[in-house]
Amino acid sequence: MNLKLLFSLIFGVFSLNPKNMRFLNLKRFMMVLLLFPIFISFLIINKTFLYIDYLVFPCFRKEKIKDPIFIVSTPRSGTTYLYHSIVEYSNKFTYFKLWEIVFAPSIIQKYIFINLLKMDKSIGSPIKKVILYLDNKLFTDLKTIHLIGINLPEEDEAVLLWDLTSLYLNFFYPDSHFFDELLFFDKKLPKKRSNRIMNSYLNYVRRHNYVFNRNGDKTFISKNPLMMCKLESVRSYFPDAKVIQIIRNPKETLPSTISLNNTLYSLFTSQKPNLEINEKTKAVLIQWYQMADEALAKYPDEQVLNVDFKKLISLDKEAEECIRQFLKDPTFQLIVKMESKKKLEHQSKNQYKKLEQTEFDKVMNQLPFLNKYLKS
Repeated sequence: MNLKLLFSLIFGVFSLNPKNMRFLNLKRFMMVLLLFPIFISFLIINKTFLYIDYLVFPCFRKEKIKDPIFIVSTPRSGTTYLYHSIVEYSNKFTYFKLWEIVFAPSIIQKYIFINLLKMDKSIGSPIKKVILYLDNKLFTDLKTIHLIGINLPEEDEAVLLWDLTSLYLNFFYPDSHFFDELLFFDKKLPKKRSNRIMNSYLNYVRRHNYVFNRNGDKTFISKNPLMMCKLESVRSYFPDAKVIQIIRNPKETLPSTISLNNTLYSLFTSQKPNLEINEKTKAVLIQWYQMADEALAKYPDEQVLNVDFKKLISLDKEAEECIRQFLKDPTFQLIVKMESKKKLEHQSKNQYKKLEQTEFDKVMNQLPFLNKYLKS
């Protein structure tokens, strides 16, 4: 763990600048008072169990992650929809669920929770019922912008929270520069540090496989928009990885992501984001498009699948068949609608305006490689 960063995060919870989003206001104070002790408690508990893994289950580091699949696209590109479509009807895949990321990143914790739920089931599942009740109450607002649930597949970027290297922390520390290097992982992060983070991520995946895929008969799958800036590192640590990239028009993804980020910032402060923050988000996304394009050009063709967003959401049969063949899973089919099943009831209420044509033209001058996908 980076102690320098840890101290920066502790003393950077508030800003003395009245224009900064971390400036002390009632909402910021209350959220810090509520969440900071909880997070620190989870951090200490989870790190303790993670270290114990090396003593009790040292052989987990020998786990092989064969032919993993990464869904990596800009935010607001339908990655959640594709992710749930892939895992909904198939038992071919293994993946992180939210409960595992938050409460059981270590092997020992996973076994504790699995056995606890078995015992709970034998007496009528009272614990499970309470958890599902709290799950519904806690995530009601978030479900309007992202399908989330304690027992649903989730982005495993969040598991890096326990190393303080997840970009999710950026939402709790808006208007800061604590995570700028992580935003451009393959380009700006010192190699020694990027290797340490990737090795840690690899070990989290190994722990997952050790418990849920010991026989190696399932394929690990991950959905992470934030991996766009890590695709070169992903190839180094998972050389046989397959990558699915969904291509959606930046005219929509850029303003939609800015709107999403502002919604997430507002969870932790009443201070409104300024133009500079929104411009930073746009600039980062443009560089992510560029970084992903450069990185994926180095992958073998058979390890990359580009999917047209419009075809994806319109349930295009040809696109569906391409995904099916890429996954080598004959059971794959696109979910007719996200609300087709109760647990998938989800329609984003994220509101945004598309980019004006002049601004869009400037963006596309930096992303000419996208033109071939946007002609139709």
